[in-house]
Amino acid sequence: MSVVFSRLRKIFNRIRGRYIDEKELKSILMDLQRTLIDSDVNVQLAIELAERIKKRVLEQKVPEGVSLDVIVMRVLYEELAKFLGEKRYPLNIRPGKKNLIVMIGLQGSGKTTTAAKLALWLKKRGLSVGLICADTYRPAAYEQLKQLADRINVKFYGDPKEKDPIKIIERGLRELKKVDVVIIDTAGRHKEEKGLMREMHKIVSRFKPDEVLLVIDGMIGQRAYDQAKAFKEAVGEIGGIIVTKLDGSARGGGALSAAVAAGAPIKFIGVGEHLEDFEPYDPPNFVARILGLPDKAFLEELLQTVPERLIKMKELTLKDLRDYYENIIRGKTGILGRIKEMFSGAVSEKEIRRNLGRTLAVLKALSEEELYNTELLKDPERIDRIARGSGVDRTFVKKLIKQFYRLRKMVNTLMRQRGLRKEEALKQIMEQGLDAETLTKIARRVGV
Repeated sequence: MSVVFSRLRKIFNRIRGRYIDEKELKSILMDLQRTLIDSDVNVQLAIELAERIKKRVLEQKVPEGVSLDVIVMRVLYEELAKFLGEKRYPLNIRPGKKNLIVMIGLQGSGKTTTAAKLALWLKKRGLSVGLICADTYRPAAYEQLKQLADRINVKFYGDPKEKDPIKIIERGLRELKKVDVVIIDTAGRHKEEKGLMREMHKIVSRFKPDEVLLVIDGMIGQRAYDQAKAFKEAVGEIGGIIVTKLDGSARGGGALSAAVAAGAPIKFIGVGEHLEDFEPYDPPNFVARILGLPDKAFLEELLQTVPERLIKMKELTLKDLRDYYENIIRGKTGILGRIKEMFSGAVSEKEIRRNLGRTLAVLKALSEEELYNTELLKDPERIDRIARGSGVDRTFVKKLIKQFYRLRKMVNTLMRQRGLRKEEALKQIMEQGLDAETLTKIARRVGV
């Protein structure tokens, strides 16, 4: 995995499970911009992406029971997927006829190896494939492609003595007339090499291939835009782009975004040195992988199943309690002052905050699933994990869970008696119209 993808994963992990406010969101987006720019993504594109994410997050209505960190993860995922292009059907292969694919690209882009990777990918899907070496400039091209064809057991044609690629292709098509797909590997060229660009145009005009695929090295970064644009102008139309060397390139994101900006669809990516390290380009899946998600449906499920579950489950959850404690720490509830008054100076504010902090640390150590399902907390191994993660002993954790059950009963009672929503019931219990003695008992029950 490239450096940029590793850094994107770190940003994503920084968001997961964290309290996100506008200040934290701004910091995250600045980190995202730096990561993209360092990976050679155009500065303006990086800024625009960050602005779109910020706008969507701040304007989005957050469903009940879904924390803002989930919303930020979802929006980041969707915008990165959109930024890196659209999913396209990989190849326009028509059954019952010979399909012709011409591979073009710069010298050193990995074009010859990519031709073999594509041949193997097609072969695995039940198609017979032939490779033609039409590179008459690079001395080792013929031998390299022949060896690769032998390795994957597909047909091959080339003539190292012939200098006219048109004649080689004509003969090759006659030799390979019984295969489903013929892949032609042409000479690598540069956009400034006018003669080679004309030759490429001549090949495409003469044989009218079903697909013209441009191979771009993932390490060239933003230069991919100029190269893709130049090749597209020379050929007339590029059916698709294959971006190679995305396994170790720090500039992979730049190459991908530049190729998308050039207006030619990315159809495949090379993700390793082996011939099997080749796959259709699916931005949602690709982004899910680089962010460390199990699959692209993960965040969709988080946003859909959690609210559905909470519609049925109106009871107080540990997630509600965690959110409330965070508001106490930030001074948004007014209860901190009440607690100080309640103890009449017997306990310092520092001590009160320390106890609040320990309780909040435990609540933050809970997984998303544990926040909504206290039955899971009967597992001693989970208790041990939570205690280690929050820096308290397991007795403190077990006591807090027991106190939560009592508080939940009180909230349920108030909801039934007064028809309140759980947030309102919790607020009344914790903040409104209670004498010091009752408030003291409640404070103790929730771990203060």
